[in-house]
Amino acid sequence: MPASLSARQIQVAGKAYVDLLSVGQRFGMQAYWLQGHKTFRLRSQWTTIDLGKQSRMLQINCLPIYLGFPTVESKGQLFIAQADYQHVLKPILTPQVFESRPDVRRIVIDAGHGGKDSGACNHAYGIMEKDLALDVARRLKNLLEGADFEVVMTRDSDVYIPLGQRPKVANRAKADLFVSLHFNAAASTAASGFESYALTPQFQASSKYRRPTGKDAIRYQGNEQDPWNALITYHLERALVQRLGGPDRGMKRARWAVLKSLRCPGVLTELGFMSHAATAKKLRLPAFRQTLAQALFEGIVAYRERLQRIQ
Repeated sequence: MPASLSARQIQVAGKAYVDLLSVGQRFGMQAYWLQGHKTFRLRSQWTTIDLGKQSRMLQINCLPIYLGFPTVESKGQLFIAQADYQHVLKPILTPQVFESRPDVRRIVIDAGHGGKDSGACNHAYGIMEKDLALDVARRLKNLLEGADFEVVMTRDSDVYIPLGQRPKVANRAKADLFVSLHFNAAASTAASGFESYALTPQFQASSKYRRPTGKDAIRYQGNEQDPWNALITYHLERALVQRLGGPDRGMKRARWAVLKSLRCPGVLTELGFMSHAATAKKLRLPAFRQTLAQALFEGIVAYRERLQRIQ
C-alpha cells in the first residue's frame, strides 16, 4: 500500500474514527471501493470485509455484524469508529493482540426459560421455547462431554431459575464459557433465521437502538471479556449458518441480564423463529434439534481452535 495512504483519523461527534485504508494496512489486506463507490472492501486470501456508507453493519465473509456506530465518508475515504475497530475487527481478525487469553474447558450451558416461564410458544405446532432449549442443551452437553469438555447446566429439568442466578452458576463453577440457548418469536410470521448476541461494550448502543444514551455508560463485569465475547459470538453464529444455511441475521449486541455479570466469555444465541411455520415444523423433529446442537458444538470447537492458535 502506498505510503501516501497512511493512517488518518478524524473526530465525528466527539468520537474517534480511523480510515479503512490504514485498517487494511494493519491487517495486511487490500482496501478499495467496489464499482459504484457504495461499498468499501477489505480483502485478503481468506477474508473479505464489506462496509457501506453511513452503515452500522459490516460483513465478514458474508456474515452480518452490527457495529456500535455508523461508518463515515470523508474526502473520498471511508472511516470506521475506533471503538468498532477495537471491539469488532481486532477480536475477530487478530485476537492475539489481547491479553489474558481464556481457556475453553469448562462450559456452562444455559437452557433459556423453564418452569413457570415458558418463553415463546407456538400452540399450533405444540412447542414451547423452554422445552426446545432444554432439549438442545442436553444434546449439546452430550457432544461436548464426548469431546472431553466439562459441562455444567444452569438447569437440567423443567424448573424456573431467575435470570440473575444463571450467571452466578457460571461464576461459581469458574466456567471458561457461558452459552445461553433461546428461540425467537415475532409478530411477523415471515421472520426467520439465526442471530447471536455478545454483551454490548460500554458507551455503545445495543443493536436495536439507534444511538447511545446515558445508561450505556455503565460498565458491567461481563465487559471485561469484550474481545472474547465477540470472538465466541462470531464463531457460534458462523457455525449455525454454515451447518443450517440461515437466514443469517448476524452477530448483534445486547445487554441481556444473563451476560452482564459473567466473569467468563459469554454468548446468547437465538436458534430460530418458533413463529415461522416452516421452522416450527423442523423444531418438532429430534433430528433437526440434533443438528442445531451439532452446529453449536462446531462453533465452540472453532472458537477453542482459534484461541489455541494464539501463541
